[in-house]
Order: sequence, then structure tokens, then C-alpha cells
Amino acid sequence: MAWLDAARVISIFAVVFLHISASVVTEADFGSSTWWHGNFYDSLVRWCVPVFVMVSGALLLDERRVEDTISFYKRRVGRILLPLIFWTIAFIFWNAIKARFSGAEFGLTHAVKSVASGKPHYHMWFLFMIVGLYLFTPLIRTLVRHSKRGELWFFVAVMFFFSALDELSGVFFDDDSEIFLFWFLPYVPYFICGHLIATSKKDGGILVSLMVFVVSVLLTAAGCYFLADLKGLDKGIYFYGNLSVSVIPMSIALMWLLRSLSFSEPVAARLGVMSALTLGIYLVHPVFLESIRFFYFKAKDYYPLLSVPALSVLIFGGSLMFAFVLRKMTYLKRVI
Repeated sequence: MAWLDAARVISIFAVVFLHISASVVTEADFGSSTWWHGNFYDSLVRWCVPVFVMVSGALLLDERRVEDTISFYKRRVGRILLPLIFWTIAFIFWNAIKARFSGAEFGLTHAVKSVASGKPHYHMWFLFMIVGLYLFTPLIRTLVRHSKRGELWFFVAVMFFFSALDELSGVFFDDDSEIFLFWFLPYVPYFICGHLIATSKKDGGILVSLMVFVVSVLLTAAGCYFLADLKGLDKGIYFYGNLSVSVIPMSIALMWLLRSLSFSEPVAARLGVMSALTLGIYLVHPVFLESIRFFYFKAKDYYPLLSVPALSVLIFGGSLMFAFVLRKMTYLKRVI
């Protein structure tokens, strides 16, 4: 379905956009106009990871797919585990190179800890989380196929409630201990929700979805500011969380909006090509982002209202071309 390809492409651009705008939020003076530019932009795209997960659910939980468990796992090993292993090693070397130039400490112990924590680089947590979802996909498929839609919506709502409650607890408690093996659990409702939206015989209502999306974005931006003003920015960014009370409705509303999109055959074909490169773009874009920052080109220093979109296009374009080239290389095409 072309709209799912479009959702992937739009989401990966939003990831790049988010990582650039997030740097403005953390580096600019809190409450300044520069900070607000970053805060608004950051809030605008916080749906990107949830939509990625919902797209995966829409594709992998499709009841028309005839695939036994062994075949499913064999396909996913090549699709996720190879990139996970390759890029884990690649980013360990990348971090070592950065440390050498910056004078920071980075040795074998740091490398082992980063892998054990599921974050050999900050963005790779997503792959560790997806591995968990894929491991349990056959079980989730069984649940979906033997449940009524109303039961699934109820299950999704209950899981979102507890996931949001767990996310909210971080505002009041400082226990950051977590094991990456369980990261996928709070994303199960997004996974199933993607399937429910994709297979719904009704639409979500474009006007209603748009209103929910806009209100959620504004609530995210305002909530971050007021909570940060009360408890500090480290608590305020709760509203940026993928399972915050504002990002959940924002993400679901946008998924409904994306489902309403339609494309001509030529556009759909191009989207399909770009969609196949989204994992590669996701994996490599931090290299471009950090390379630009190494030369002290930071979005917050160049009027973020313009520099954030400009840098996003530049880094997205570079990452897209790099992923395209890797895709053409015999021995590297399987790592993206």
C-alpha cells in the first residue's frame, strides 16, 4: 500500500528533523525564542517512532500474509539482525574516532557497556526494541486472528493506559534502571493499533484527526515548557516521550491522516524505492549530523526557524544517497 510507504518516508524525515530540533531544545537558553523554535519543531514530529511501529504492525499483522513462524524468523534475521550487528560494530568504531578527536575517554569497557545497555549509539535503541517486537509477532498474530476488533481496541486502550502511566512515573521517580529486552512491551499497543487502522473499514475522520493532531502538538510544546519550568528540562521532556499523554493521540491521529493519502502510480513507485531505504537512512543519519556539528555548525546558532528545516533536508538527502549507494553494493546491501 502506497500510503504505508509514504508513512515510512515521512517518518524517517521526521526522525532527522527531530534529532536536529532536539539539540536546539537542550542547548538554547530555556524559554528564549530560540528555545521555543526548537520546542515547537520537536513537538511537531514526536510521532515519528510510534508511526514507524504502527507501519510495522500494519504490514506484519496483515491476516492475508501466509507465513509460518520459522519462515518469519528466517526472514527477520536477515532484515534486522545483520544490520544490528554490523552497525553496532560500526558505531563502536565511530564513537572511538570521535573520542580520539575530542579527547573524551572511550575504551573497551565503554563499548561493552553501550552494547549491554542496548545503545551502542543513541538511535540504535530502536533496533533493539524492534527485535523484541519481531520475536513476539507470531504470538501477537495469533491474538489478532482470534480476537474481535472491539476486543483488540480494548486491549490496545488498556495497554496504552499502563504504558502511559509507566512513562509518567518518570516525572516523579528517578529510577532509570531498565533492560532493553523489555523495551518492546510498551510498543505492543502501537503495533496492534497500526493493524487496526490499516484494516479499518471506516476512516478516522480527517477533520477530527487533524484537530486531535494539532491540539496534541500544542499540548506537547506547552506541557514541556510548564513542566520544565517547574521541575527542570530533564522532567519537562516527558511530554516528548513516545508514550506521553500527548504523543499517543498525536501519533494515532497522524496515522489516520496518513491512511487517507492516495498517490498516482509513478509517485507510488518512487515512494516504494525510498521506503526500502528508510532503515539505511535511519542508521546512517547520525554520522552526517555529528560530522556537521563537529565543525561547530549548530542549528541553534543560525536562526532555528530556518536552520532546522534546512539542515534536515541536507542531512536527509545525504543519508538517502549514502543508503542508495550501499544498496547497490553486493556485500553491503543486506546491512541496510
